Amino acid sequence: MAAAPAVPYHSLLRPGVPDTEVPEELVPAHEASRPLCRICARTLPRGDLPIEGKPPFSRILIATDGSALGTEAVNLGVSLARLAVAPVVFLHAAMPWKGGTWLARILAAADVTVDPDCAAFAERSLDYARALAMNASVRFETRLAFDPHPDRAIRDAVRETGCDLVVMGSRSGRLARRVGAHVSVPLLTCRDAKPERAPTGAA
Repeated sequence: MAAAPAVPYHSLLRPGVPDTEVPEELVPAHEASRPLCRICARTLPRGDLPIEGKPPFSRILIATDGSALGTEAVNLGVSLARLAVAPVVFLHAAMPWKGGTWLARILAAADVTVDPDCAAFAERSLDYARALAMNASVRFETRLAFDPHPDRAIRDAVRETGCDLVVMGSRSGRLARRVGAHVSVPLLTCRDAKPERAPTGAA
């Protein structure tokens, strides 16, 4: 069986433009020599325009609390920093005392020694972040903030370091909303993957 003859491609959106007939709206008077694709009448790349644009971010703040979501934020932030060729600031905002928020409110104004277990956990979390950044050849600095209000620690770090992107983990979204309300830079959060619901009537 003989093969069907090849049919030339024709755009369904715009008919082909002959070499001698270019629509006037595609060639402004001051740029009559601008190169055009004669098949679809699209403008071709121009040599007088810059090839590389401004990097999207100059410094990235990665906030972590040592949790699984915090580790995901570190992984994502370092990957973005490597693509953007930007340095990062690792911030571990930890509760300085055992007992939860209620105890933190009571002892916030008191001169209380930071719990050594909290300090050790924070250092382990930052050690992982440092190792990941070094393996990815990303410049970094680390900050440790023992603050019962992590959103305040993140806000202060953004202001002091000049970061223009915040990457953090978010469980319920409350902390991320508080951070987003007080910083003027983009906020990227890592969320828990919600399990898919089984169809109704499934076994």
